[in-house]
Amino acid sequence: MQRATEQLDLADVHEALESWRRVAWVTSAHGHGVYRRTLASAQERLESGERATGAVSWHQLKAELGLPERAG
Repeated sequence: MQRATEQLDLADVHEALESWRRVAWVTSAHGHGVYRRTLASAQERLESGERATGAVSWHQLKAELGLPERAG
C-alpha cells in the first residue's frame, strides 16, 4: 500500500487482491481442510524436494497436453 501511495500505481494492490481472491475461491469451493492440506503438502514437497505420488514434471505435462516448449 505504501508503494502504491508513493507511486500512484495500484498494480501491486490488484495483484495482492487477485491472489487472495484465488485463495477465497479454493477455500469456499473445497473447504478449509482441503486448502490447509494443500498448503501442507506443498510445504512438504518444498522441504523434501520430492514429487507427490502421481505428479509429473512441468515438461512432461506440457508434452502430454501438446503444448510447445518455449525457446529460452
